[in-house]
Amino acid sequence: MNNFLPTIGIEVHIALNTKSKMFSPSRNNHNDPINTNINEIDLALPGSMPSVNEMAVVKAIRLATALNMKIDQNVRFDRKNYFYQDLPKGFQITQQFYPIGKDGKIDISNKSIGVERIHMEEDTAKQLMIGDKLCLDYNRAGVPLIEVVSRPDIHSAVEAYEYLNNLKRIVSFLDISDAKMEDGSMRADINISIAPRGSDKLGTKVEIKNINSFNNIMKAIDYEIDRQSQLLLTNNEVKQETRRWDDATKSTIFMRAKTNAIEYSYFTEPNIIHILLTTDFVNNAIGTINKYPSVIKKELEDLNINSSLINLLLDDYDLYKIFNKVATTSNNPTQAITWIVIELVAILKKQAKSLEIISNEQIDSIIEMISLIDKGEINGKQAKTIFEKIILENKKPKDLIEQLGFKQITDQNVITDILNKIIQNNPNMVQQYNERPERAEKFFIGQLMKETHGQANPVVSMKLLKELLKK
Repeated sequence: MNNFLPTIGIEVHIALNTKSKMFSPSRNNHNDPINTNINEIDLALPGSMPSVNEMAVVKAIRLATALNMKIDQNVRFDRKNYFYQDLPKGFQITQQFYPIGKDGKIDISNKSIGVERIHMEEDTAKQLMIGDKLCLDYNRAGVPLIEVVSRPDIHSAVEAYEYLNNLKRIVSFLDISDAKMEDGSMRADINISIAPRGSDKLGTKVEIKNINSFNNIMKAIDYEIDRQSQLLLTNNEVKQETRRWDDATKSTIFMRAKTNAIEYSYFTEPNIIHILLTTDFVNNAIGTINKYPSVIKKELEDLNINSSLINLLLDDYDLYKIFNKVATTSNNPTQAITWIVIELVAILKKQAKSLEIISNEQIDSIIEMISLIDKGEINGKQAKTIFEKIILENKKPKDLIEQLGFKQITDQNVITDILNKIIQNNPNMVQQYNERPERAEKFFIGQLMKETHGQANPVVSMKLLKELLKK
C-alpha cells in the first residue's frame, strides 16, 4: 500500500433545515407521516411554477462565506434530465453551470482541503421497501440541498474523516442543517483512485455510495485503497464503477459499471428567472452568521476545558446550545461543563434517550440548581440527586430540596451548639489540632455532617469550626 498514493474527492449533500422546500411551500420535515408534505410543484404538474426559497439562498451564502468562497450574486438554475423511479419530475433543478459558491477551503489539522464549489438543488423522493414492494415517500422530494464538492486533495481515511467532521461542525453551528448522517440530512459520495507514488497521472476512479456514518466512511476508504492496491500489485485492472459499503461483510460491493459519463442534457431552467442578489442582501445574510466552530473552540480552550470535552461540544450543536445557555446565564462555565457535558450526557446515555427530551424549563431548573450550589444551599452530593430528578422527572430544584430533606442548616447558633458538643466529646482531636489542623478539621466536619445528615452548610460550618478551635 505504501507504494501507492490514494487520491480522494468527496461530494456531500446537505439537507437544509428550512421550514419549506426548495421550490414549493410544502413543509420540510422528514419526521412527518409518509407522503404528507407534497404538492403540485414538487411533482411538476402542468401549470405549476417553482419559486426559489429565499432562506435556502441565505443559508447557501452563509456556508460559502464560512468556506472562504467567491459568491455568485447572479443566482441561476439548470435542469438535470434523467429518469429514475425516485425522481418524480423526470428532471432535477440544480446549479450545474453557475454554482453560488466557488474556490473555498476547509482546514484540517495538517493542511487545507480545497472546496471546488457549492451549489443549491432539490432532493429526490425516498425509496422504501415495504414487504416485497418498492415504495416512494415524496416528503423528501424537493427538499432543499447544498452540494459541497471537494477538490481531490484528500489522501487518507483520516483526512477524509477530519474534512467531513469539520464540515459537519460548520453547517451545524451556522444553523444550516443538523447534518445527521443517520437521518440522511448529510450524505457523502466518496471518489477514490490510487496511483504509484511519483506518478503524474491519477488512477481509475471508483465511486462509493450509501455510507451512513463517518466511521463507515473511514472503513470503506481503507478497504477500497487496499482492494485497488491488491489489484494493481497482481497486474489486474481497476475498473471504473460505482460500489457501496456493506456493513455486514465490512467491504465495498459492486453496484454498477461507470464506463462513460451520463448525458444529463443540462439546460437553463425555463421556469425560474435569473435572480440578481443585491449587495445588501448578501451582507445581511452574512451578518446573521453565528460564531464559527474554530472561534468557539478557542473560547473553550481559554476556559481550560479538557480537549475531549471540547470535541464533544463541537460535535453536537444541540449539546453546545444547552451548555452555552447554562454557562452564560449562570456565569459559571465550570459548573456547566460538569452538569451538561458530563452528568447530562451520562444520564441520557444510560437511559438511551436523546437531547430532544430536554425542555427549556429543565434547562432553567439546571441554572437554578447551579445558583443554589454557588450560594451554598446544597452540596455536590445533594445536587447530583436533584439533577437526576430534574432530567428524568422534570422536578423543580426547590421542590426537591423540600421533598428530599436537603434544606441546609445555615443558622450559626445551631451549628455552633452542635460543634461545641462534638469538640467536648473529642478532646484528643482538639489536642491534635495544632500539629495536624487539616486532619482535625476533617474529622470535626465529618462528625458534624453525620450529626446533621449532611445538611449543615459546609462553608459556614468550616468558618465556625476554625473560630472555635482557636479559642
